[in-house]
Amino acid sequence: MLSEIANFSKNLLLLKHMLNMTKLTKISPRWLDHLLLAMSLIVIWGAIIYYFYALNSAGLLLTVFLTVFSFLALKGAFIRSDEDYDIKENTNITPKSLKNYLKLHKINLVLFFGYALTISLAFNRLISAKSDRALISPWEMVNYDFFWLYAISALILTGILIRTKIQTGLKITLISVYYFLSLAIAAIVYKIGYGFDPFVHQATMELIASKGVVLPKTPYYLGEYSLIILLSKISGLAIGTINRYLVPLSAALFLPSALFYFLKKQDIERPAIFLTILFALILSFSPFISTTPQNLSYLFLILAVIAAAGGEKIGRVLILSLATAAIHPLAGLPALSLSAFLILNKYKNRLTGGGENIIRFLIWLLTALSIPLALFFGSGATRADIGKGQIFINSLLSLFGAPNSAGRESAVLNFVYLLANNYHLIIIIIIAAGLIYIRRRKNLTGSLTTVYRDLTFLSSAILLAYFLSGQIIFDNIINYEQSGYANRLPVAIIIFLLPLIIISLAALIARLLREETARRIIWLIFGLGILSASMYISYPRFDKYFNSRGYSASANDIAAVKSIEADASSPYIALANQQVSAAALSAFGFNHYYLTPVGELYFYPIPTGSPLYQYYLDMVYKNPGRATMINAMDLTGVDNGYLVVNKYWYQSGRIINEAKLIADNWWTINDQVFIFKYQR
Repeated sequence: MLSEIANFSKNLLLLKHMLNMTKLTKISPRWLDHLLLAMSLIVIWGAIIYYFYALNSAGLLLTVFLTVFSFLALKGAFIRSDEDYDIKENTNITPKSLKNYLKLHKINLVLFFGYALTISLAFNRLISAKSDRALISPWEMVNYDFFWLYAISALILTGILIRTKIQTGLKITLISVYYFLSLAIAAIVYKIGYGFDPFVHQATMELIASKGVVLPKTPYYLGEYSLIILLSKISGLAIGTINRYLVPLSAALFLPSALFYFLKKQDIERPAIFLTILFALILSFSPFISTTPQNLSYLFLILAVIAAAGGEKIGRVLILSLATAAIHPLAGLPALSLSAFLILNKYKNRLTGGGENIIRFLIWLLTALSIPLALFFGSGATRADIGKGQIFINSLLSLFGAPNSAGRESAVLNFVYLLANNYHLIIIIIIAAGLIYIRRRKNLTGSLTTVYRDLTFLSSAILLAYFLSGQIIFDNIINYEQSGYANRLPVAIIIFLLPLIIISLAALIARLLREETARRIIWLIFGLGILSASMYISYPRFDKYFNSRGYSASANDIAAVKSIEADASSPYIALANQQVSAAALSAFGFNHYYLTPVGELYFYPIPTGSPLYQYYLDMVYKNPGRATMINAMDLTGVDNGYLVVNKYWYQSGRIINEAKLIADNWWTINDQVFIFKYQR
């Protein structure tokens, strides 16, 4: 620790020297809007060009041309005015002004350096914890003092946000750094990669980048693919690197700024605004810890909803909504409905009779039906058990959760899981409080009242879509993942009600700031505890209360698939779990497919609905018999098959011992991954 502080002090001296040599540029959120507009237009145009043509060199060049042209044309409809940007604030900071300011306010100097030190040490803990092992949770590798550094950083940042009279842009920047620390834990710690879906999308993007197109084309995911591929071509960074950090970094950049401009219009004191942005992280940030099309679409949907609730330009909301739709339909369809409502509100005076209400109801109905229909026809569904009471009840229970208390472990874990077990109930209470607050607001304009009504109305349509989607049966998805698509919709509901949640939180914080000092300190400690607990439960966990179960892909998995490839002298299949299959995607991409009676099959079990995955389950849960492997080889028309068993798998010892007796050959990777070869 002492050596780290010494190194940090050296860095501060270097920073001081740089301040004496140069001037700091404006730290203003205006540039963020330019970046957001450019990203949105790349997403939109890239998706269109790829779907109707390809993302080869010509397609990428055309995307850039259309983005630049439309950026210049639409800039006025998207970018905020100077008044909104607080241009009258002191946004110019010179080394002299900053130095004089810190001299006059020594306590502020301590706060700034303290925040820089603790946040740097926290990042250092994450970087030191980077691992290529098979992990259930990042907390297996992260040093315990990271949680203290995380909480102390938030405490010091709270002091900066309340005490210091620095420009808005700098405060938002400091919050963004904290957001990135909160969201990038998985991206930093998991050296090979976190989750499964990112491997699939990365392999797809690498294939598109090399060939320009992947068939068959689908009308979804294209926006994210276009953005990452273009960023990779322009920057020279690997697709995997951009894919790892895109969502965590984008959320850290754009969310604090968007929340600030929304709260600024709600007649809330500035200190309460900044603290609300910081403590908004207690709402859980799990959708933004990894990059997938669904997660990126959630981010754009939030930006669209916040912009609408803040009464911003319709053009801004529409562009963000189109970008959301170009990334993922589950978030994009409701986003387009929101834009439709805003356009209707603007031109409703031209309608006569009951035309407005009819159109409003049609938009609501289209929202409720389009999502399940898109899932049914776009995701391989063949039937729906509409009307079954038990399915409806299960969906209802999944939505509201099962409120309960924590167990009898340590006080810290009891507190953490008291929050986790009652998360849905807490969110519902906060939303209700927001509705009450809005109804009591006397200075709220009629247009904003209409927007809040529309957001609530659209949330009910998504709720109906959730119940309908939960009854769709997908043939290509394993049983325990059937509800995966439907369970993404409650997130969209919370996003549409997010303005109410944020307003409730801001009203509470504003009231607490008016309390006497002792009470403020107690509430601050409580808030820091909730913030740290939310960070902990937003990531996979393995403790006395909860086991996330899913392991990450590891270096041993990568070595295993490469070892099999080197051993095989003819076409083969490999039966393995999901993370080994992800390792195969990472190593080989989509280069090994077999045409079978049930369609094209990847040579590893991808997805889990693949017939090969069922053969794998039979091998590990029944017995690793030759007959099962021969059936799998018959399906794909190959003469060689491999069974891959990770040591962490349930009853791996039994499986390994039985397979050793049956397989034609076997070997191990660092005694962690066992490979068994079967031949006809």
